Amino acid sequence: MKRIYFKRLFFAFLFATILPICLCVAAISYGSFHMSRERYQDKVGAMAMAGSENVRELLEEYEKILNSLSAEPALAACLAQNDREGLGELVRPLQTGRENRLRIRVIDPENRYIYPDSRDAKLYDPAVFGGWGILHEMTAYPDRIAVTPSVTRAENGRKICMNMGRAVRRQDGKVAGYVVLDVYRNTLMSAVKQMEEEKSSVTLADRSDCIILDTTGRFTEGATGAPGRAEKNSVAASRENAYGLRIYAYYNIEEFNENNRLMIFISLLVLGCMAPLAFLMAAVFANRMYRPIDTLVSSMNRVTSGDLDTKIEIRERDGDEMRLVGSVFNWMTARIQTLIENAREESERKKNAELKALQAQISPHFLYNMLNEINALARMGRTGEVSGFVIHLGKLLRRSITFKDDFVKLSDDLVFVEDYIRLQQIRYDQLFDVDIQVEEEIRDCLIPNLIIQPLVENAIIHGFTAGKEGYMLSLRGYRKQDDVCIEIYDNGIGVDKEYLKYINNVEKGVGLYGGLGVENVQKRLLLIYGMRYGIKMESEKGRYTKVVILLPYRREQVDKT
Repeated sequence: MKRIYFKRLFFAFLFATILPICLCVAAISYGSFHMSRERYQDKVGAMAMAGSENVRELLEEYEKILNSLSAEPALAACLAQNDREGLGELVRPLQTGRENRLRIRVIDPENRYIYPDSRDAKLYDPAVFGGWGILHEMTAYPDRIAVTPSVTRAENGRKICMNMGRAVRRQDGKVAGYVVLDVYRNTLMSAVKQMEEEKSSVTLADRSDCIILDTTGRFTEGATGAPGRAEKNSVAASRENAYGLRIYAYYNIEEFNENNRLMIFISLLVLGCMAPLAFLMAAVFANRMYRPIDTLVSSMNRVTSGDLDTKIEIRERDGDEMRLVGSVFNWMTARIQTLIENAREESERKKNAELKALQAQISPHFLYNMLNEINALARMGRTGEVSGFVIHLGKLLRRSITFKDDFVKLSDDLVFVEDYIRLQQIRYDQLFDVDIQVEEEIRDCLIPNLIIQPLVENAIIHGFTAGKEGYMLSLRGYRKQDDVCIEIYDNGIGVDKEYLKYINNVEKGVGLYGGLGVENVQKRLLLIYGMRYGIKMESEKGRYTKVVILLPYRREQVDKT
């Protein structure tokens, strides 16, 4: 019992103190995590937007160079005349000041000349590379800017990561040549570095996810990757500009995740420290509460088991609550004893009165039936048998006067039944045969007075009809473990199913048929022995009726209450 109180108090401390703290910490951590993650997401989104704008502004500047140069009529004329000096004069002003950012090239596909002529110019040879890359894009779409990734190195050692170009048209609309800008990697790096922070990184890719620039170290520039997928401890955002380039910004939140893990660890540590504290407090309070509660529970258990004399001892050091509970408990047990005793006495008085009323009905009922039998013999002219009938009736009446006890031996009751059967055999002129077989073992057992005769009477009067032969009345008695069974069987006309059902459930429908014989016996047995005992009737219309009396096997006087 003490262990139960301890468990309850322990869980009470857990749910009342530790659990709310843990829930608050969890709620704060969850809210902080999501709010911080949203801030990081907004921040990385702003970074992607700023980087995309910087790259767009840079490419717009380079687009103006391409547009102005490709639209220059003198350039088309120089290409047509293979005027290399003229090409240099047109390109040098635009190249000046931009040597560290890009290289401007003019390609003459007809004369297979590339300005400026250098070792890396072979990468733009129309005869070799005209079917792919930047040359293919400019040939296929001569009226728009072509942008393609690149992984080459210029003659000056700088890395080229992107090409921009546009076709140059003659007056007849045909392509005269191409203008290509080799954009150095450091140029794009300078544009994105303006928005980079210590924990941020960027990746620039085209629409096919071919990597143009990468500062994360995750991707190979010039190869196709999956920049849209962020790493475990980072958040990502992307923006696309008008040139079909998409910039991906990443922000490392490993430190933030580590702080969250640290907070969770500290919360678990606090929980681990408070659990033993709750354990200790539960033990202390359980010891203080155990004695009074255990006293009350054990006293209630004794009362439940039937010991109504149980009292709770009230001591001076007991608290006011325990004194009040003890006083109320003692008053309650005393009151219950008084009520039970009053109820028992009332039940006994009611039961005895009902039994006396039932027994008082039997004698007048029996005498009335016998007088009807004498009258019937006289009316039939069998006056010689009236004398014998009256003699046997006198014996029965004398016996009913002699045996006034509520319980009699089975053997004495059988003598009464045999005398009654002789009377009926006289009345019905030997209409039926009789077979009585009762085990010697049960002849001395005590049974309620006058319970067999009404059943035998019912079998004879209601079961046998004149004009037929071969009727049999059988009475058997035997022991069945701790019970006694008495069977009255007749092969008469049987009874209706409604009456059969009524008798077998007579306690639920008292007075339904208004009879005294079988119903009276059933009521008496139920009052004396309870619902387990009584009579059960079986019958099949036109064939037989069997009544089984089930009684407890007793040889001493039974307390009828």
